[in-house]
This record gives sequence, C-alpha cells and structure tokens, in this order.
Amino acid sequence: MRNLTFALILISCFALAQTTDDWKASTLQPGDVLSIQVFRVAEFSKTVRIEEDGTFRYPLCGTIEASGKTARAIAEEIEKRLANAKQVQDPHVDVFVQGWGPRRIYILGEVKSSQSMELPTYGRMTALQALSAAGGFTESADLNNVAVLRRSEGKLVRHKIDVSALASRQSGGDDFKLLPEDTLIVPKAPPVFIAGEVNSPTTIFIDTQRPPLVSELIIRAGSMKSGADAGNICIIRTDAKGNRDMIPASLKSQVLGNYENDVRITPGDYVLVGAAEQIYVLGEVRKPGPLTLPPDKTITASQAIALAGGFTQVAKQNDITLIRNKLIRKLNLKKLYNSIENMERDETLQNGDIIFVQESIW
Repeated sequence: MRNLTFALILISCFALAQTTDDWKASTLQPGDVLSIQVFRVAEFSKTVRIEEDGTFRYPLCGTIEASGKTARAIAEEIEKRLANAKQVQDPHVDVFVQGWGPRRIYILGEVKSSQSMELPTYGRMTALQALSAAGGFTESADLNNVAVLRRSEGKLVRHKIDVSALASRQSGGDDFKLLPEDTLIVPKAPPVFIAGEVNSPTTIFIDTQRPPLVSELIIRAGSMKSGADAGNICIIRTDAKGNRDMIPASLKSQVLGNYENDVRITPGDYVLVGAAEQIYVLGEVRKPGPLTLPPDKTITASQAIALAGGFTQVAKQNDITLIRNKLIRKLNLKKLYNSIENMERDETLQNGDIIFVQESIW
C-alpha cells in the first residue's frame, strides 16, 4: 500500500512538472542573437538574429526554426544539415547566445510600483516574486481577483491567481510561473461606504482577504451616535450582474459581545446605520445621508433627492432603488416633470425609507 501511494505521488509530481515547466527560461525566442562557429571552417562562422517568426537563415541550411529550442539543439540541427549538404566533412558546430532578446512581463494596477521587468535568463520568476519586486499591494488592492493575462494560440487568456495561497504552507507556496509577455493585473477593490447614525461617516477600503464584520466597520467610523438604532442597520450589496440586495444587520446585544446579526462586509457595500424617524438618500446625490423631517411632513422621492442636493452627473435616474421594510422596489425618476403621467411615478416616502441612486457607466 505504501509503495502504491509513493507511486501515485511520483505520477502527480510528474504531471505537475509537465504543466509548470512547459517553458524554460534558457530556450530561444525572437530577438535573441546567436554566435555560430564551425570548427576549422571560419567562413561559416556567423552571427544571426532570430526573427519575429522564430527563425533564421544559415548558409547551406536554409531556414532554421529556433524559437523554443536550446542553443545545443540548434547546433545539432546545423551539423545535420551541413553534413547532408556534403560541403563540410564531419562538421562540428558550437552555438552561443551572444545576446538575449527581451523577456519582459508587465505588472499593473494596485501595486506600489506598476512596471515592466525582465524575466531572469536562467531560472524562473513566480507571481509572488514579481509582486514583491513591484513593492507589494496597495491598501485598495482586490486580492480576490488578481490575474495574469497570457496570450495563447492567438487568444488572450485570463488566469486567476489565488493570492491567499501564494505563501501558504498547505499549497506548497507560489507555484504560478510567469512567461514572457505576461501581464500581471491587481485590480482595485471598490470601497465600503458607511453612513447614517455614526459619528464619522466615511469611505473605507477593506482587506479583501479578511473582510471585517459590521461591528468592526462601525468602530472604524467612530461608533454609533446616541440616537442610532442598533437593530436597524442596512447593507446594500450589488452582485456581479448589477442586481442590488438589501441585507439586514442588527447589533443589539443578546449577551455582551454577542450580537443578533453581525454581517461580514464585502467590497462595494453601502452600510447604513438607521434611525426610525429619518429617511436616507444614498449613492449618486450631491449630499448623501439622512434627512430629518418635521413632524407630519411627507415628501416624495424626487423631493428627497432635491433635499440631498440633487443628482450627480453620473446618476442613473431611471434606476433608483427604494428600500422599505426590507422590501426592494425600483423607481424611474428620469424626465419626471415632463408630463403628468411621469409624475405619477414619484413615490411618497415613509420614515425609515432608503433611497439608493445607482451610478451610470454611460
């Protein structure tokens, strides 16, 4: 049984070697300059450059495919062709790399120093090594969506990298090897917005590998105001398809340090700490936040947006979210005052309502 297990491990290691060592740093590629010498035949000593198609021409040998081969393999190929041409008796050929062409990778996005860098001529560079050379990540880096763009068979292929596993002992460390012309991209994570009944409403970038709980986020926003309702916390979350959802949270303490519903935050969340007597206008308005109304005063959605300073230039006026009692509705306030029919779309708001104005990308 032990021998069978050992054999399976060897097979797995061999398979891994095939997938990770499909390119060697010392193999030739376009741009490399070769010095070719034929023993005792000085007139055949040449310096050639590998062209963009991966080939070069050599006397009596025609066109030689060089890209992806070693200098030793090229020497053997020239020896074979010279022998077949019968112009050089028992040829002995040496091929040396006189100059290496560029083996460049690119690192873009949320790193301390976006740059291009050369891969080592002899050896390999991993994604972790490249990120370290670029100074590491910025505070706003989205570590869950780091990727390498690689051209394969004429197509650009995206390879997602699990940054959390790069230095993990269980994963065996950083196994992702970079190839020439790879582009390593670290995207920017959207910030988290916290508003409402907190002492310091703010925008916060969170650690995407260890996202905080609502309770931790509220502490970073200066804690709740004295009039805040700890049981009335709302998280507005947008998924990859652009759909928005409302997630209720509650920090009413059942036992000291144990809350009713302490939710884990994700990048891009809007966190609102509410109070029952207020209406909240969030998103793409000029003055987002709570609106405190006089007793028995009612307003419509368009009036609430006007009190919040009006739409910003990127507001999506035909796609506005109304959250009421944990239910979500869509409002269209575009060209509202063009006709009486349009004005019927204007919703009368209630205390505790939340209006969220989405950003338009066009």
